[in-house]
Order: sequence, then structure tokens, then C-alpha cells
Amino acid sequence: MQDDGNIGIGFVEGGSATAHLHAALRSAVSRFPDELDAAEVPDDPAAFRTSYPEVLPRFEAARAGSGRRVEIARAVVAAAAERLVMHPDGAPIVDAVARAAEPFPTETRHFGGSSRLHPRVTLDGTPREGRALVEAVSAMVTRGSASPAVADAVSWLVGEAGSDGIDLSGRRIAMLGAGAELAPTRLWLDGGADVLWIDVADPPTDLIERNDLAGTLRWIPGGADLLTDPDRVRATIEEFAGGERIDLGLYAYAGGQAREWRLTAAMNAIVDGLPAGLVQGAAMLLSPTTCGVLTDAELAAEAGRRARAPRWLRVLDRVHALGRGDGHTTIGTTSTNRGIVSIQGGSYQGAQYVGKLLAAEVWASADPAINVSVNTAGVSLTESLQHPVFEIAFAGAQALDVETFPPATTAALNGLLTLHDRLDPAAAERSLDELFTTRVHGGIYVAPYPIDPALRVAAGIGVLKDPRRIAALIRR
Repeated sequence: MQDDGNIGIGFVEGGSATAHLHAALRSAVSRFPDELDAAEVPDDPAAFRTSYPEVLPRFEAARAGSGRRVEIARAVVAAAAERLVMHPDGAPIVDAVARAAEPFPTETRHFGGSSRLHPRVTLDGTPREGRALVEAVSAMVTRGSASPAVADAVSWLVGEAGSDGIDLSGRRIAMLGAGAELAPTRLWLDGGADVLWIDVADPPTDLIERNDLAGTLRWIPGGADLLTDPDRVRATIEEFAGGERIDLGLYAYAGGQAREWRLTAAMNAIVDGLPAGLVQGAAMLLSPTTCGVLTDAELAAEAGRRARAPRWLRVLDRVHALGRGDGHTTIGTTSTNRGIVSIQGGSYQGAQYVGKLLAAEVWASADPAINVSVNTAGVSLTESLQHPVFEIAFAGAQALDVETFPPATTAALNGLLTLHDRLDPAAAERSLDELFTTRVHGGIYVAPYPIDPALRVAAGIGVLKDPRRIAALIRR
């Protein structure tokens, strides 16, 4: 990816990503003062910078509880898009993506394997499929690491597969960020789909040379950069579609220089820049450290965890070492979780909250609507979390009743959840609230404490478990 924010897609003016996030939210507040007054979004950008982990949950509770929730989502998404342009010419991002462009040349690999997909996930080091997979995922729900919708989706998919498997031949999906750690690219090839690989790098040789996959893989030799050539990527996707409806996987990610948000904005602009009706479905993964509306069951589970907390945690809670208040904030009758982690930064939340959660709601409400899959991914130590605090906190997470998963497990499980959203006709009929309730959250959505201060406690526990880890913090 480009490291220079002055080349390709970037912000229209100087300032941090957090400042741009603040401006987009304040723009919505000025348009919907009655609905958003309770969110208490500070006027001062500096005040927002230090308080956004608390402001965003309030904003989402006020927005989601409003009768104008979709209008507000559109306003925030539009305000954010207006702050992104194509450098160096300064063209608005929507115009830059939509302008006429030549598709990239592509290479093709036709696989000869059986086009049948059998749902399979490795959990606790053991490959699970069929009834064993359903039981293992149901156990995750029982212990509070996933929502009931996860078990329902896996159960439906296993039933749909039966003994013959699932045939995806004839389906076309363009995977943006196809090589990302959590992108379920191989899953689609297992089922025989035609896959367009969009990434800065070619597919790995060991993928291209596999003999057990099905379907067709196309890729751009030498890769393509979404930040510098979004118009050519859009043209390549149109050519790949050939006039047929297609699915898009939106998985591109890179940290630093606000690339999380810039890449998400590029992918979203491509979705919006394709001909109306061409995109049948769009899939993305929502971080568990994003604020979302809690269900009654999740609120009850949070209360239960607080009541059952061991004595040492209750002591820390009383002295506010775990933060102040509960793991959620409530405005009216709507509650959202306080799961934002400040060290991930404003660009991360711009990508997750504005670029994914709010954008998904806009697409799901559009005419024609896009079938959106926006499931919460498991807590995994991916490359995006390569920070000493996270690495140490992962070692102490279990003490706070937070379950973490290997990236391969998250990719496989959430890939199946996305596949369910594409295949189950009932998925297209979900309400806006139901759209976001398929969560492999590892306990974050039912945590009785705000995650940001609790993360510091988890890091402390991680250091106690292995004092050698403190050297990483000192080097940082």
C-alpha cells in the first residue's frame, strides 16, 4: 500500500483521522440536534480526541434508538466521504472512483477439484465439522463468547451442506484484500466459485498450485493498490462481473497513516461506483472493539458476569481500576457496549464505525438493497493488533473472561457466517438491529466493565504471568 497520504486517496485537508471523525459526527449533530443531543459530542476536537471511546457508544445509542437512524447514518457516511479526495488533483473520492478507466489485465487459474464445500473449523486445536461443529459453536454461545445467531447460522449451513456439501459453482465474488489474514478467500474456492483476487500482491504460489480446490481464480499480476488505482479496480470488477450480479468481499486492511479508514473508504466508493443492482452482496468483518447495540440477552449476560465476578475483580471494580460504570451505556431504551480501545486510534474507528457499521446500514436500506454481511469477528491476535499492549493483554485476557481465537479459526468461522448470509434467503429479510447481532465477540459484548481500562488490567496480568514481556513495552 502507498505510505504517502498525499498520493492517492487521502483526507481533503490536514489534521488527524480523529479530527475528521469528529467533524463527520458534529456535522450529523448539527443536522439532527433533537436526536443526537444526548450523545454529548464535544464541540472541541481536542476534547473529542481524549473522550471518543465514550462518545461513540453514546452517539450510536442515540442514533440507533432514533426513528431517523438511517438518515443519520447516511449523513455521517456522506460527511466522511466529503473529507476524502484523490491526491494530488483533489477530485472527490466518488468522482475519482467512477471515472472511465481501463481494467487491469488478469491471469486465470482453473482448478479441477470437486466443487463441494463441507463446513469445517478448527476449534481448540481440533478440526470440527457436521454435528461436532454445531455442538462446539453452541458451547461458545453457552459460555458467552458468541451470540445465538452464530450457532443458528452454523447449524443452518451444516444442514444445507448435508452429506453432499455446498456447491458454489457459478457464483462470482470479487475479494478486495483477498490476501488479508481474515479473508475467507479459499472458502469460496473450496465451493467452486469464480474468485477475483484484488490485493497489492499476487496470490501465493502454494494457493495457485493447489490441486484440491475448485472454481476459478483470477488475479492482477503484480497486484493493484486500492488507494492509487480505485478507478481501474472498479473497472476490473465490472469486467469480471460481465453484467451478472456479483458479491464483494471487503477485507483490505493496513495500519499507519490512517490507511485503515482510507482503504475502507476506497472499497466503499467502489461499491457505490459500480452500476446499480450489480452488487448482490457485500461482506465485511466488524471488529469486536466497535460499539454496537446490545440485545436484552447480552445485557442479562453482562449483569450475570458482574454478579459472578471473583472477589479480586470486585475489589478492582470498587476502586475503579476497571473503569467507571458498566460495560454499556444507555440512552432511552437503547444500550451499546463500551468496547472501544483508544490505542487503536481514530482511523480504526473511522473505518469500523463509519466505514463498516454505518455504511452497511445505508446499503441494507438502499433501493436496490445490498445483502450485507457484517458479522463481528473473533478476538484474534492478527497483524493489525501487533502492539506490545495487545500482545501482553492477550496473555491476561482469560482472567477477565475474554476468549481469544487463532486468526485461522476466526477466518474459517466468520467465513462460514458470511457464506450463510449469502445462501440463506432469510438473511436478506433481517431487520437493521438483526443485521449486526451475529457476533463472535469472545465475551467483549457481555463484559461488565468498559474494555479500554480493563485492557490495562489484562496487560498487567499478562506481565505477571511472564515478566519478560515488559521488555517489549520498554522498547516501544
